[in-house]
Amino acid sequence: MPLQEQPFRVLALLLEHPGQIVAREEIQSRLWPADTYVSFDEGLNTAIRKLRVLFGDSADNPRFIETIPRRGYRFIASVTELPMTNGTPGHSAAYIAAEPAPLAGQNGVAIAVPSAGPSRRTPLWIAAAAILLLIAAAIWYSQPRMPTVTNAVRISNDGKAKSPLNSPVTDGARLYFVEGWTWTTGSRIAQLSSAGGETTWISTTLPEVRVVHDISPNRSELLVTNGDNGDFPSELWVQPLPAGTPRRVGNLRASAACWTPDGTRIVYANGNEIVMANKDGSEPRQLAKVAGEVLSLRFSPDGRRIRFDVLHPAMDDSSSIWEMDANGKNLHPLLPNWQGPPYQRCGNWSPDGDYYYFRAGRGGDQAIWVMPEHRSIFRSGDSSPRLLASGPLRFSAPLPSPDAKRLFVLGEEPRVELFRYDERTRRFDPYLPGLSAGPVDFSPDGKWIAYATYPDGTLWRSRVDGSEKTQLTFPPVRAYGPRWSPDGSRIAFMDDQFYRPWKIALLSSSGGSPQLLVEPNTNDVEGDPTWSPDGGFIVFAKWDDMDKTRSAVYRLDLKSGKVSAIPGSDGLYSPRVSPNGLSIAALSNDFTKLMLFDADTNQWSTLAESEHFGYNEWSHDGKYVYVRTNLGGAGELIRVSIKDRTLEPVLSLRDFPQSGDIFAGWIGLTPDDAPLLMRDRSVQEIYALELRFR
Repeated sequence: MPLQEQPFRVLALLLEHPGQIVAREEIQSRLWPADTYVSFDEGLNTAIRKLRVLFGDSADNPRFIETIPRRGYRFIASVTELPMTNGTPGHSAAYIAAEPAPLAGQNGVAIAVPSAGPSRRTPLWIAAAAILLLIAAAIWYSQPRMPTVTNAVRISNDGKAKSPLNSPVTDGARLYFVEGWTWTTGSRIAQLSSAGGETTWISTTLPEVRVVHDISPNRSELLVTNGDNGDFPSELWVQPLPAGTPRRVGNLRASAACWTPDGTRIVYANGNEIVMANKDGSEPRQLAKVAGEVLSLRFSPDGRRIRFDVLHPAMDDSSSIWEMDANGKNLHPLLPNWQGPPYQRCGNWSPDGDYYYFRAGRGGDQAIWVMPEHRSIFRSGDSSPRLLASGPLRFSAPLPSPDAKRLFVLGEEPRVELFRYDERTRRFDPYLPGLSAGPVDFSPDGKWIAYATYPDGTLWRSRVDGSEKTQLTFPPVRAYGPRWSPDGSRIAFMDDQFYRPWKIALLSSSGGSPQLLVEPNTNDVEGDPTWSPDGGFIVFAKWDDMDKTRSAVYRLDLKSGKVSAIPGSDGLYSPRVSPNGLSIAALSNDFTKLMLFDADTNQWSTLAESEHFGYNEWSHDGKYVYVRTNLGGAGELIRVSIKDRTLEPVLSLRDFPQSGDIFAGWIGLTPDDAPLLMRDRSVQEIYALELRFR
């Protein structure tokens, strides 16, 4: 294992004073500057431990480094200088010998170094350098012992939703993470023995915990964010362990957060800014600002560096890992020239800082990668990331165990099942059983359906009973929200391919090549196509991918190809044309309003308001708009009467398992206006990967 920078510097300092006690205070002042946010005691103990491993030394029977209790350390091996005259012209040389304290069968070491002249004694710092060169020579050709996975054991088995976007945290005995989703069935702080077993939950008054970001250095508190999907970045809180009353961290809002390794401060991200503040939220100071949203902040074990994820605003499916010094300087991408998968996230160092584990993938294929860390002059071997674990599950959220022998990961198999709700019997029944699919749209004659399989987004056509299936699209096309034309000859859909803005596409209902309809070469995002009753127009939403608040509703004339904005539609999305073509229902981009457009007056009016709206759909008779709303951390399906604008509850979704994927939050209606929903059937469990270092 290569000698890292801090142990190197500790050894050099001890060798400046061979046989003398070097006080802990001197080591701290010389080697632990004020801007290094790591516990001095922990850091020094780690450095000494690594030196003893390197020398084969023992704290109980030391031969090189002796611990002086409560005072410091002493290099007890003898360091001597032996003069020699056959140096290079104009110079002489000296032998520096380091001999360990007496132990049977042990030999000393010696190395020649040049000196400035025959009469000058070699300074002790040169002696130190000579011994270090010998150490370097011994390890220069040794390659890092890269880990391999020897076994994978599932340690959770509760069937609850777990976020793949944030790694758990651990105190060694337990893992802590969030189960559930604030905007669907609600969320809780879960805890699980690191050996596996039953999942339990921490008692807290926080109603909508989104993420467990970090555990305090003394393992007594969790740093969490609280707030629903419409409230992001969310409030930052501290939750005591094993239970207790949480406290707000000032008035901070964060998308990511972590403690400094000494526990005195907090580093958090608010959008694209990274800020350091006192642990009570006071005295915030900006460290850095990046072009993208910052997530998953982590300090290196030595407290000198910070790594984090950056979600790129122009590509929702792309992210990268960045690094900077603890003071915010030297900001740069961690893997600027890596040709691997473009989605990199959720990195964690091993406790000794020797390895860095992270999630990377392309599209739906996600895996765990490992990168050896070489942070000293003894840099050797290939430091590029290597694939550690992949498929058949989608692996994410890597967390090394404290002894570095295991890696906890989330293993996920995304899957949904369509269910039809019968309002008369108040019962859910499977629709197209065994098929992971949705959304679904029915042909005008009611004999066919078009649907997209989940999560791959392949568009299919079949009879309403699922027979006579025909595949209509192929990768890299990813179809979502299919809509039959009024004459049944064509299907419009949103093509949400990875790593490019979403676009509206059109193809024949019998198959063929999809055609992009609007400005295929721009960065504008297009979604939610819906037909006019005569089939001459498609109404859709468009927004700026760099600023999703800049949205509007547009109309495409299929005959002329002309695109025009619907008057007064700025700030709206998710348009739905009424069955008679005289109205358009749409949602505000702050999710709080259901709006109605009157084609006769060219005016918009508020149809309904709520804390948070989601998908909307017209009833086939045009009397209602069904809309999904989230209240109290769960969800509800309601319908709004067009005649008198009253809200009628249809069903509560609190006990209906739902995915955190926004695409799986779709609602639809059968031809007889029975609600269709996508029930979460995903497998999301925590696994322990056992590691062997070869």
